[in-house]
Amino acid sequence: MAHLDISILGQQYKMGCPDGEEDNLERSVSQFNNKLKNMRDHAPGRRNEQLIVMAALNYCHELNVEKMKNEKYTQELNQRIQLLQETIEQALLPLTEDKE
Repeated sequence: MAHLDISILGQQYKMGCPDGEEDNLERSVSQFNNKLKNMRDHAPGRRNEQLIVMAALNYCHELNVEKMKNEKYTQELNQRIQLLQETIEQALLPLTEDKE
């Protein structure tokens, strides 16, 4: 387990992450700080805690939207696979009947 010192809105935190994931964590921290800075620029009166909660909710919303897209795409792929399977079975059916 690796331990990193990170900064979010100027506040220092010690974070643990799996070995080899340090760069990914640092990119995530940078992305989060950029989002918070952007939010602060558009809502300058917000406290840090408010910005962090709003950013977390935004990320959760984005994640849920992507999950729904993924589920829809998976369903569409499953339907296509089922159609292909049925088409192949129908195409092979006369061949198996001729052999009998």
